[in-house]
Amino acid sequence: MLIAQAPLRVSLFGGGSDLPAFLEHNDGAVLSFAIDRRVFIVGHPFTHRTGIVLKYSISEDVEHPGLLRHPIAREVLARYGVSDIDLAVMSDVPAGTGLGSSSSFTVAFLAFVRHVCGQVSTPADLAREACEIEIDVLREPIGFQDQWASALGGINVLRFGGGAVHVEQLGLRAADVASLESRLHLVPVGKPRSASDLLAKQSQSLAAGSSAENLTRRMVALVKQGQHALSWNMDDIGPLLHEAWQLKREVAPDVTNPDVDQQYQRGMSSGATGGKLLGAGGSGYIAFYVPAHAQEQFHESFPQRLDFRISSQGAGVIHES
Repeated sequence: MLIAQAPLRVSLFGGGSDLPAFLEHNDGAVLSFAIDRRVFIVGHPFTHRTGIVLKYSISEDVEHPGLLRHPIAREVLARYGVSDIDLAVMSDVPAGTGLGSSSSFTVAFLAFVRHVCGQVSTPADLAREACEIEIDVLREPIGFQDQWASALGGINVLRFGGGAVHVEQLGLRAADVASLESRLHLVPVGKPRSASDLLAKQSQSLAAGSSAENLTRRMVALVKQGQHALSWNMDDIGPLLHEAWQLKREVAPDVTNPDVDQQYQRGMSSGATGGKLLGAGGSGYIAFYVPAHAQEQFHESFPQRLDFRISSQGAGVIHES
């Protein structure tokens, strides 16, 4: 029995600047962190039959990888020549909720399959190959941040430019990490959805010289301000998130809808000083920043929240027997 995992992530600032369309003419940056909500791959080789059984939202039973409907599993198993195996996918949070679960799946699946093949994997190995599979091979309209955030774990500034990714790990004090965990609340809104169409529209709007490109540059500038706030004045995070959300709404109007707007206004009226919808938009989780003095009021208004802790553990195999 082998179990691999990869954490989900919360992206605070710079989202959208990791899209290939923006990076054609600009450098991007994202400030994000991994959380202790994860995607798990559990499996073991068959001893009594051949083929592949893959269980996720549906169950597939096929003779070889090329027959799998799941595109990521099909690509990874085929490129490593892995078959005759029983696999199950589990997650702490449903897919399509803005926490990067698709890329976490890819990273966890790679960690599993590479281990089966006897390959040692660094976080960079997993992140680079996950990006290659999702963006170059499968042509998904996504960016580079989720794969790196999941593979690395911790709190990071990820900088994108010149075809490379540069990682700056933020070594925050334990007290600052605890403050961020206690003041950032993830509130659900809407139903799980696919981000592909929304991301495709956003990518199309990022032509050189476009309004969307200029607004995204402003979103990149917030990364440095957010990094400073985390170390020196945590309560600045709220207004910065609010500014980032307003910019995001201008870049991609489809990111929001009446349900999201209503939930956001309710959060701001309940003590939050800022927030943003995570992921490509439409639904998922709104990350609200709530100062210490407003916690009780906010908790009463939003009893349903996704509890989390920031995870320093990145992706990898956690059990083998």
